[in-house]
Amino acid sequence: MHLPDEVTNALMIFSHKFYQLLLIAGDDSHKKSLLLKQIAESGNYAYVNLNLALSERLMMIPSHERSLFVNQCIDEIINGISAETVIFDHIEILFEKPLNTDPMALLKNISRHRKLISDWPGIIKDDILIYAKPGHPEYIKYPIEVDYTIIDIDQNYKASF
Repeated sequence: MHLPDEVTNALMIFSHKFYQLLLIAGDDSHKKSLLLKQIAESGNYAYVNLNLALSERLMMIPSHERSLFVNQCIDEIINGISAETVIFDHIEILFEKPLNTDPMALLKNISRHRKLISDWPGIIKDDILIYAKPGHPEYIKYPIEVDYTIIDIDQNYKASF
């Protein structure tokens, strides 16, 4: 399968970015997963269902201590991958309040050391990344920054190129 030009272009400019991070945003999680799997199959990329991989590790930790081990568990996942680029799909677990994480900070930190392509399980509105709806306990929004790249599959939106 042929990769969309936007993804190919984003991957080519990774070396010029402080954060080697590409976020794939949009409402259609099935469409995003298909795209992320297609990207993984196109090269030396490791596909990770983060909800599954992280929850498997956190299950062994008492619930009241899990927030203390999230970063360590993610480091274990990343360090177990030899591929140059990691693809995170299904990252909703990062938004769970009991884990006390800042999903964007976590993704950006990973992308300082490893090329990262990640699902963004939300939308873009007025140059803001949004997860969940206002009033929802996991609602969060981030202004889009120029140090990483975003592709919105719903609107053909490209930012930070």
